[in-house]
Amino acid sequence: MRVDFRRAVRWRLRDLAPVLGCWAVAALLLGSSARAQTQADRLYLGYGLSGGGSLDAGGTRIKERRTLELRVPLPPLVLGRTYLLPSVGYETRWMGASAPALEDDTVDRQFHRIQVGLTAVRPLAPRWLLVTGVTASTRTDFQSSFDLALDTSWVAFAMANYQLGDAPGFGLTFGVVALWPFDKLPVVPMLSLTYNRGPYVLEVGLPRLTLLRKLGDTVELGLVGALDMQVLRTRFEPQMQAAGASYLRETQVRVGPTVNVHLGRDLWLSSSVGLSLINDYALLDRERESLKVPGLDMGPTPYGRVVLGWRPGRPQAKAKSPRPAP
Repeated sequence: MRVDFRRAVRWRLRDLAPVLGCWAVAALLLGSSARAQTQADRLYLGYGLSGGGSLDAGGTRIKERRTLELRVPLPPLVLGRTYLLPSVGYETRWMGASAPALEDDTVDRQFHRIQVGLTAVRPLAPRWLLVTGVTASTRTDFQSSFDLALDTSWVAFAMANYQLGDAPGFGLTFGVVALWPFDKLPVVPMLSLTYNRGPYVLEVGLPRLTLLRKLGDTVELGLVGALDMQVLRTRFEPQMQAAGASYLRETQVRVGPTVNVHLGRDLWLSSSVGLSLINDYALLDRERESLKVPGLDMGPTPYGRVVLGWRPGRPQAKAKSPRPAP
C-alpha cells in the first residue's frame, strides 16, 4: 500500500518527541536547557528553585538558585517531503555566593541565554525518519563585554527515529551530536527510547528520565529525573582571574515525584519537588580546561519546579493501519 508521507509526518509530529528530545539533549549538554516536564510539551514556561549549600573551598556558601525559562516553537515550514521546525528559547538564571575570601563578601550574578534552532525532518520509510539540525546558544550576564566566540555555542546533530510496532507512541532514536566549543567530548553518541501508549508515559535516555501513570485524561503522576550542565562565562574576582578562571561549570542531577494536571485546550500544569542529588562546580580556563580546584562539591539540596506547557493533541491511530492511507 502506498504511503502519503506528508500526512504520515504530520500525523507523527507528536511522536517526534524522542527526536526533538535529542535536540534538547544536545542543547543541554552545552549548558542550555530544554526542560519541559515531558518531551511532548512543545511550548512551555517554567520556573525552578534550587536550594543553596556550603562548599569546602574558601568557606563559600552558594545561595538559592532560581531559573525562569521559555521555549517557543515557530510554525513549521514544508519543502516537499521535508519538514523544517524552527524554535527559539530564552532562560534567565540567578546565582549568588558569599565567602570571607571575596572582596565584597557577596557575589550575585544574573545570566541570560538566548537560543535559536532549526531541525529538518524527512521520512525515509513508513517507520523511519531522518532528523538533522543545528542550534546556536548565546549566554551572557549583560555586564561583561560580549565575545561571539567565547559566549556562543553551536550544536549540529544527525539522528534516525524508528517507530516500534504498527501504532505510534513507541519509538527509538539514535545518532550523533557534534558540539563546539566543547569541554569534554566534541562528538557525543545519543540513544533514547520513548513509550506513550495507554496509561503509561516512559522516556529513557540522557539527559532525562520520565515515568508517568495517567489517571484518566486530566492527571499524570510519576517520577522525573534530569541532568543539567551549565557552562557560563562571567566576571570573576581578581584572585580567581589570576588563576586563569574564565568559565564556571555547574552540574546538577535531579530526581523527584511530579504531578501533571490538564487545564484544557492542550495546556498542562506540571509541578515537581525533589532532590538535586549532585551539585558540583568547576572553574574552567579560556580553553574550557578544568583548573581542578578541589572542594567545589555542594552535596544534595532540595529543588522545586513549576511548568506551564502546551502539549498539542494527536488524532487517534487506527488499529489496523500503521499509517494513514492516501
